[in-house]
Amino acid sequence: MDHTTPKMHLRPELIPPTFDEHLLARLTELAEALDGGDPKQTVEQLAEFNRRASTAIEFIEFQGIYGGQDHETWIRAVLSAPYVRRIPDITHDELVELTRRVMEVDGDEASCHFWLMQLKSNLSPRVSNLIYWPGEYFGHNDYDRDMPPEKIVEIAMQDEAGIKR
Repeated sequence: MDHTTPKMHLRPELIPPTFDEHLLARLTELAEALDGGDPKQTVEQLAEFNRRASTAIEFIEFQGIYGGQDHETWIRAVLSAPYVRRIPDITHDELVELTRRVMEVDGDEASCHFWLMQLKSNLSPRVSNLIYWPGEYFGHNDYDRDMPPEKIVEIAMQDEAGIKR
């Protein structure tokens, strides 16, 4: 798909959820305090985070977030997790569009993470290997394999159906 082709309209279940900006800001502050903090001195922050986010995340899960991504992106992924689910009537075209958006990083990091999680839920948990590490998926070191989104969806659908490649 070239960059002049308009994006496919996605139904609401496939759009990353939006969150209250004040809540995001406060959860980000709390995550920053917890990441690298002292577990004995951040008990109240952890309790507030879990209460506000409706989660039960352990202190250890906050450690090293900043080494992998910024705190707000991590918060968005945590808050988006309940919205990721198998969609029984998802179409082939929708799967291809989600794959395209992930491959082209057509959105912010949190949106791409949401779309990748939707692909894993609706195709195969191994779809990320097809997108990012095709050599691992196919069992060889050909990391230069460049497949279009349609081919990735086709292979992932076969993988989910149990068809060996």
